[in-house]
Amino acid sequence: MRTMNYRGRWVLLTGASSGLGLEMAKVLARDYGANLVLVARREERLRKLAEELTAAHGIETHVVAADLMKEEDVSRVVEESIGGRDLYAAILNAGVTHFGHHHELSWADFQNMLSLNVSSVVQLTTLLLPYLEERREDGGIMIISSLAGLTPVAYQTAYSATKAFLVNYGCGLHHEMHHRGVSVTTFAPGGIITEMTAGERFNSLRAWLMPADKCAEEAIESFSRRRYLYVPGAMMRWGTSLTKFVPQRFLVGRVAAQYRRSLSKHG
Repeated sequence: MRTMNYRGRWVLLTGASSGLGLEMAKVLARDYGANLVLVARREERLRKLAEELTAAHGIETHVVAADLMKEEDVSRVVEESIGGRDLYAAILNAGVTHFGHHHELSWADFQNMLSLNVSSVVQLTTLLLPYLEERREDGGIMIISSLAGLTPVAYQTAYSATKAFLVNYGCGLHHEMHHRGVSVTTFAPGGIITEMTAGERFNSLRAWLMPADKCAEEAIESFSRRRYLYVPGAMMRWGTSLTKFVPQRFLVGRVAAQYRRSLSKHG
C-alpha cells in the first residue's frame, strides 16, 4: 500500500483533549491537512482545540464527547464518526495509567483501566475495520501502546499488562489486514511529558520523559508509512534493541529499583 494521505480526509482521534492526543491533532492539522473527529470526555477542551485548529489551518472538525469506558459511548463514537462523513483513518490513543504499588490500585480502578486501555480498543477496531475495508481507500488504524507493553514494568504492572495486550493485538491485526487494504500500526512510546506523568511520583523520572510534541510528530510519520511496530526516539530504539541481549529479569529489576526510589521520595 502507498503512504497514507490525510489531506482533506477524516481521521478519528481518541484521547484528543490533552497530552499526546492533543499534540497528534495539531500535527495532523498543521502538517497533513487532515479533517479531525476529536474524541475525549472533556467537551470544553475538545471544542476549544477544534476552534483553534480550524482557525489556524482551515480544516474541518467534529467533536464527540464520550467516555470510552462505556460500551454504549464507544458505539456512539463510531456512529457519529461515519455519519455524514467518510472516515479514512483512526488513531486509538485514549488510555490511563497507575504508577504505584499494585495494591494501591483498587478493583474498580483496574476495571476502568481495562475498559479504556483494552476493551474500547478492541470494540473500536471491531467496528471500524470492516468499514475501512469496505471503503477501499487504503485507510488505516494506529493503536497507541507503550514500551511498557514490550517489557514488564514494575509499579506500573497492570498498565504494562494492558499495553502488552495492545502490542500483540495490533501486531496480529497488521498481518490479518495487510492483504485486505487496511494497515494497522502499533506505536510504542516510552514515557511522555503529559498530564499522566505530571504527579510528584514521576519527579525523579522526568529526565527520561519525551516531549509530547516530538513524540506526536514521530507517531504520525510512522502511521503515514504504515509501520508494523514503531518505538519513537533514537535512544529508546537503541535501548529496546539492547533488551534482546540482556536477561529480562535483570532489566526489569533495574527499572523497578529506579521506580522504587522515585516512589520512596515522593510517596
